[in-house]
Amino acid sequence: MSGLWTPGGGEPREPASPPSPPPGDGPSADEIAAVRELHAQLRAAPVVDVIVNHAIGIWQLALVHLGVATPPDDDGRQPAPNLAAAGLAIDALSALVDGLSDRLGEAETMLREALTEAQRVYIAVADATS
Repeated sequence: MSGLWTPGGGEPREPASPPSPPPGDGPSADEIAAVRELHAQLRAAPVVDVIVNHAIGIWQLALVHLGVATPPDDDGRQPAPNLAAAGLAIDALSALVDGLSDRLGEAETMLREALTEAQRVYIAVADATS
């Protein structure tokens, strides 16, 4: 039996009431128009393209935390790797790629290659720092 998907994975809850606006005048007409424009752009973009863009950002985040994507400082030193942060980013990318797999269309192969490369670099950096 199929049920309603909920973020918490449990029984559907009553919808939460919208948050109260902060005290003051509220958003201006220009701010509301900007949000509407942003939402229109998001609706017009293919969802898979947005997801792939975020996945690439997560891959780049992993490489930054591995210390391989950031230029050296003025003395030529690479930044120290943060393996815990890099591992979290790699796991997040893996969750996206493995969880969505064929739903990513043509981008699946590219993202799998990026994931494999990030994992390879992680191992190399971890070995070099131990």
